[in-house]
Amino acid sequence: MLAHPSLTPGEPFVLAGSSGLRRRVRWIHSSEVIEIASLLRGGELLLTGGEMLAGASAADQRRYVRQLAERNVAGVAIEIGSGLSAVPEAVLTEADAVGFPVIELRRRIPFVDVAEAVNAELVNQSVILLRYGGELAHALSGILAHGGDVRALLELLVQRTGVPAALFTSAGRLITRFPDPEDALPAESPSPPVGGTTSRISVRGAHAATLILYPRPDTDPELLAVIGERASEAIGLALLRSHPPSTRDFAASELARTACRAPQNPTRLIHLGQLIGFDPADPVVAIALITAATSAGLPGFDGLLRRHGRIAMDTSETEVRAVLSLPDRKTAATGRAALVAQVKEWARDLNAVVVGVGPVVPDLASVSTSMELAVSAVQQRSAYGPGSVVDATATAIESLLGGEDLRLRREQFVRGQLAMLLALRPAERETLLHTLEVYLDSGCSKTRTADALHVQRQSLYGRLDRVFRMVGGDPTGTDRVLPLHLALRLRHGLQQSRLEQPT
Repeated sequence: MLAHPSLTPGEPFVLAGSSGLRRRVRWIHSSEVIEIASLLRGGELLLTGGEMLAGASAADQRRYVRQLAERNVAGVAIEIGSGLSAVPEAVLTEADAVGFPVIELRRRIPFVDVAEAVNAELVNQSVILLRYGGELAHALSGILAHGGDVRALLELLVQRTGVPAALFTSAGRLITRFPDPEDALPAESPSPPVGGTTSRISVRGAHAATLILYPRPDTDPELLAVIGERASEAIGLALLRSHPPSTRDFAASELARTACRAPQNPTRLIHLGQLIGFDPADPVVAIALITAATSAGLPGFDGLLRRHGRIAMDTSETEVRAVLSLPDRKTAATGRAALVAQVKEWARDLNAVVVGVGPVVPDLASVSTSMELAVSAVQQRSAYGPGSVVDATATAIESLLGGEDLRLRREQFVRGQLAMLLALRPAERETLLHTLEVYLDSGCSKTRTADALHVQRQSLYGRLDRVFRMVGGDPTGTDRVLPLHLALRLRHGLQQSRLEQPT
């Protein structure tokens, strides 16, 4: 993008976040609003004149970058001129910390021309990919019509992509690969290797196989995603002839479906778990996923879960429900924390995916508790945006009090706790509310709060002193911490204009 003819007249220069320069640009957008992050979908290169940054505090400048990064925006290009003489140091420091590209535009250019030129190319590329996918599906159907097997389908995929391909059962056993093992495919292993572009193959609702394409450094990942998505149906039909789903495949899919049903049938859960190799006494975690694309094209998701334990999975066109059995009760909680961190990393560049991870429960018979909270987390996806991973244990309060019937009570509660802070001017209000929330999130540790906010200790002390005066004193170590912390969490889902009005 930095070399695109529409942008080069602006003399773009990377100031910070160079580790993120390989991010894919999905769209060009321009805005002069500092709170723009919530309106973006992810993957945008944001163009701005930066005047709103010139008048913002250092804390707001850092929050601007942090929110864009959390929203999976590709980067921001800031035009230097009369409104902003230089990109603020707080923006650059935060950008380097989170690996978010910040580009300085040294000459003025018409943003509308950049957006029109680049977005038109992106749309054309999408049309080409759709056309390519349609042609590929037609060719695969022709092979099936003439009695071709899964290996013949893989051979066509390799011819079209130039990259090796392999097909594994849902349990991780190799079905077939092309070309032969000595031709640059990874050695055979008991489970699908990590690192390729994967597509899930479902047959009659059961996860029957996993297709893996092994890309070269110059391979277009979007092309492989389209190929995997279009090939899934044809491969599934071919598998019905030669490798129909096993009892284990159906049992795994049924276990994940049963975990979502109410009322629960613990006896059936245990029986299904034993059929697929679960120990019913092992702790489990439920995962729920929604995608705006298709569940077939979730690269590496199965392999990621399988590294943490045994999995049972049920998929539909746009949803996945999974049950993960953890092998060690002593390390179950820390293992789940590692899982959440890895899923967040996996989902970082997937703009159309929202994942909810439920809490650890002690055994398979208790899985409904974890699944209900995981499903509830993804159903609140409008509050988190695409490309999000929601830890259900961290959002349990919002889930409990999220019903529309409690909205007025929530507003009243938030106003009652934060009324004096809510009455401040917007910039000061947001700075002090954010400071208090980070302080309480850190367990009332001033050292961790200062580190998280990137401020000097004396600056933090001054902010906290102002906050404490407005909430009736220092709440640390008192019974006022809980209601204050709860009010700060709940305010994010409420409209500011309503909070400023009296009851």
